[in-house]
Amino acid sequence: MKLNKTLVWSLIFFAFLGLSTSCEEEDTRSQVRVRVMNQDSIPIQNALVRMFAPGSNTLFTDPNTQGAYWRYSGVDGWCEPSFKFDGEAFLDVEAAKGGWRGCSYVHVTKGSVAEIIVFMKPYGDLNNGCPQ
Repeated sequence: MKLNKTLVWSLIFFAFLGLSTSCEEEDTRSQVRVRVMNQDSIPIQNALVRMFAPGSNTLFTDPNTQGAYWRYSGVDGWCEPSFKFDGEAFLDVEAAKGGWRGCSYVHVTKGSVAEIIVFMKPYGDLNNGCPQ
């Protein structure tokens, strides 16, 4: 009788242990790191960076963001904190400061970290990557 009771409790314990450790949740949080530089590869501080998903169905569903995220670049040109969201996306990136502007895009896969460098050029320069 004691052996049966021990066997039942050990089966319950191992079943619980197996169910609690067998499934690992997949990380779907994506991250984009943006760096802003000028055409001479010098980091640009305090450039206003806007990241958005083009179209009406936006990836960023938070009503406070209005479909886009805004950040300022730091001394080293990197935007901190980095942009984080769920899922996969194609995103447009715009950076502006004074008479300078730069645009680019990035494809981020689910659960990965993407890094992009936006090169800024004077307004009116046709090679700044921005739609004219």
